[in-house]
Amino acid sequence: MKFSTKWTSSIRMALPICLLGAAIAPVLTPAPAFADAPAGQGYTLYYSDEFDDSAVNENDWMYRDAGPYSKGYNKKENVREADGALNIDFKKELINDKWYYTSGGVVTKKVFGYGYYETRAKIFNGTTGLHGAFWSMGLSNHLSQNNITGLAAEIAAGNLPYYNQITEIDGFENPNSGNHISTGTVTHVPGYAGPRKGVDVPNINQWHVYGYEWTPAAIKFYVDGVLQHVIDLTVTPQPFSPANFWLTSLVGYDVADDSKLPGTTQFDYFRYYNKNYSGANHIGNAEMEYTANESWRGYDDQVTPSWIETGNKTASFMTTTDARNGLRALKHASSSNYQVTTKQHLNGLADADYHLSAWVKSSGGQTQARMSVSNYGGTEMAVDIPASPTWTKVTLSSIPVTSGQATIAFTSDADSTEWMLVDDVNFIDTTPPPIENGNDYEYQAEALPASVSAGDQYSSYTDSATGKVFSGFLGNSVGDYIQYNVNVPQAGTYNVYVRDRVAANKGTYQLAVNGANVGLAVDQYAAATGYAESSIGSVTIGAAGNQTFRFTITGKAAASSGYTLGFDSIKLVRADKKYEAETLPASVSAGDWESDFTDSAGITSNSLLANAIGDYIQYSVDVAQPGTYTVYASNRLASNKGIYQLSVNGTNVGSAVDQYASTSGYSNSNLGTVTIGAAGSQTFRFTITGKNAAASSYGLGFDSFTLVKMN
Repeated sequence: MKFSTKWTSSIRMALPICLLGAAIAPVLTPAPAFADAPAGQGYTLYYSDEFDDSAVNENDWMYRDAGPYSKGYNKKENVREADGALNIDFKKELINDKWYYTSGGVVTKKVFGYGYYETRAKIFNGTTGLHGAFWSMGLSNHLSQNNITGLAAEIAAGNLPYYNQITEIDGFENPNSGNHISTGTVTHVPGYAGPRKGVDVPNINQWHVYGYEWTPAAIKFYVDGVLQHVIDLTVTPQPFSPANFWLTSLVGYDVADDSKLPGTTQFDYFRYYNKNYSGANHIGNAEMEYTANESWRGYDDQVTPSWIETGNKTASFMTTTDARNGLRALKHASSSNYQVTTKQHLNGLADADYHLSAWVKSSGGQTQARMSVSNYGGTEMAVDIPASPTWTKVTLSSIPVTSGQATIAFTSDADSTEWMLVDDVNFIDTTPPPIENGNDYEYQAEALPASVSAGDQYSSYTDSATGKVFSGFLGNSVGDYIQYNVNVPQAGTYNVYVRDRVAANKGTYQLAVNGANVGLAVDQYAAATGYAESSIGSVTIGAAGNQTFRFTITGKAAASSGYTLGFDSIKLVRADKKYEAETLPASVSAGDWESDFTDSAGITSNSLLANAIGDYIQYSVDVAQPGTYTVYASNRLASNKGIYQLSVNGTNVGSAVDQYASTSGYSNSNLGTVTIGAAGSQTFRFTITGKNAAASSYGLGFDSFTLVKMN
């Protein structure tokens, strides 16, 4: 098993990875153009097993090894690495003087959340009754009794939760002898629906690439790079918790033809990719609302789904007597003195700055009561949980994750009279991702719908030197063109960047968007083949939807041998950046505090509860590019709001703004311009300078901030 947490280059996913790394090919190899890219741009390989060893790596995998189970046995002996693949054998064997069908599988010891999961598999489908699968699901204690070897030890060591059977994601299940798989989810938490879809895979007993992408917005399922099924999580939510990954085969039904046995399902590799998900919460069961579905197995509110308990475990449990939101909260309490920690180990995190917060109540007399984060690549960070009879927010800001993982923990060391409550835990990536963040978009050229001038051709090519796939246009004269339909989800002004494929046979092009030229001509000629990024200029998109990006040949360098063009990607970077105030790391003046507020319309804002002139709230705002920006604020207006002055990095910006209004609502303010000298975190401080005579207090409230780049 290989962990790759330090890669910085993006993983191109326009083709199945196995095809990108296929047999030796010339520099330009025509590659099939798929309708959808399996995972888009921006992913980094975090975890892989290429199954090219002599045996399964038992440091990273556990076996399904028990039975009789589903009309047969799972056996460790039926799982082997050979010929560069993980082989799972189906057999019929005599066990204890009785004939059984046998198979097996492996399960990761670590859990993973959002990301892109992929395998290349050859599924045995010689007879009905057998079941191969590529899937993820969290493990729970009852599985250690009849299914997963080593699970009880992992739970006892505090590595995995006692109960984590939350959402099952099936990249494929092949339940019969046909060319058919089932994709989708199975939700093991009551109250959720698990949508599924059947997919036909011709020649399923040959090698195919299967993948699924799990993001905060959707779960997408792919076969050979082609999108097959989408679960829109805004329409059909699925309960979130990081899960173990499974590669398995088992006997699930009546086997029709023993003469086809033994048989083998093979997995060429397993790969997991991560990326930045700005603003997404990576905590499983963050709101403490999940309940174990299998109550008949003895699971009750003593169980904390998705969370690991160490120490005096009975002192950590779910309570329905007091919750900040919903019905349940985590409670630390006991009839005797206790020490207990409730935690989660998170893996597959993109390197970035993170923000940890939780809402708490506490009796306040503990020897220790704290929230902490560790294993992120630096020294442990912690905050003491204060005595509070009302729900109070505690935070840890600017956590620089560099290890691809983190451990989030709540710890109590107390006597029998002390208690603590925890609810609504958030661990959020505060670093804006380089692409696909709702404002910026990057398009792989080979995945875009395209057309060319009469008599000319285009195709997708694989660069054997790098494994990259790009779009190539075979033009032959000035005036020839290739144009792409680019679906831009938001209207606005964008800076356009093109990643060019440069070579000795390339021409010079002029970009036009919807018929209007953008920037100056770009020469793709280079003596050595490679890639170069061109900053083309800015374009204003008046309405969301398909836009025509036409690249017209205007000439060629004297040394160039042709008029061809090549494009790796097109990137649109919004000139304006929006930041939701409640997701930004914040601090306040001594004695004051801040909290999030959600109004009846569902809009969440961040509020400062202050009482005097000079009080302030300041936010750490990550600005990706230096330059001059106009700053806009979406203010939360109310009768208890004061007047503020913005300063950025210690320098006042614009004039004071009054947030008083007799009726609560929102308003947008142009706060002025500021020059950011270097990319990175900037301090935006809002200081109270007074209040309207009619205002009842000096509070402040902010929905969002927008920076519009002026140069």
